[in-house]
Amino acid sequence: MISSSFYEYIDRESIDSDIICLLCHNPFIDPIVTQCGYTYCRLCIENYMGSGSNCPSQLCNQLLNTDHLIPNPPLRVAISILDKLKVRCQLCEKTNIDRGTFDEHIKTSCSEYRIDCPGKNIGCQWFGPRNAYDEHTKTCLFEKLRPMVDILYKVIENQRLDIEKLQKQTEQQTTEIGQLNTQVDQQKTKLEQQKTELGQQKTEIELQKSKFEQLEAQLQQQPIRIGGIQSQNQNQNHEILSIRQQITTLEEEMNKPRSAIHWLSK
Repeated sequence: MISSSFYEYIDRESIDSDIICLLCHNPFIDPIVTQCGYTYCRLCIENYMGSGSNCPSQLCNQLLNTDHLIPNPPLRVAISILDKLKVRCQLCEKTNIDRGTFDEHIKTSCSEYRIDCPGKNIGCQWFGPRNAYDEHTKTCLFEKLRPMVDILYKVIENQRLDIEKLQKQTEQQTTEIGQLNTQVDQQKTKLEQQKTELGQQKTEIELQKSKFEQLEAQLQQQPIRIGGIQSQNQNQNHEILSIRQQITTLEEEMNKPRSAIHWLSK
């Protein structure tokens, strides 16, 4: 909605006071009812509540809340009638304009409404009335340069798209590199674990080897021990044989007296 400051009502005295906003003192535009029952233009009451939260009516002064602002259906029905009120454009002085069509008048036909040069987006700072627009665009250097600027903008836009594409590819590659780094770290961890396990296995093998060498040394000492035992057995056998011989000799010696006694007894 174009600001109402651009127009004035032609027959203001004939407008009923019941449809006048207490804040802007003009006929309602987009009427809103507060929780205390007073009606204001939506934009007026919202702007007012930005600096104060009490109802602007001197008869009320109730605390207001934006959550409680609701449309006024009866007045909204009457808006179509209000929009037919005649107004005068304060810029070009044109009269008998319906309030409801004033926005279109300002945007399309008001000769004094100030507009920007179409070259504003490429640097032109001209801002003037619509009736000088055509003359300005004929001499505007920015508009003359527009074909070249449009080409440059297109090149820049294509480069921007290429850069965005490269950035996406870079981000994707960064993600892939991150995933590869994660996999490498996992493999490295596994290798470290395997290395630790191999170290443990090596230690066990060294222990087994040491035990084997001890057993081998013991086995090498067994023949010597067996030889010693066999030698001891042979000595013992000789001693036993000698003892047996001595026993035999003693028996023979003992038998001699017996034989003599036996002979004498005859």
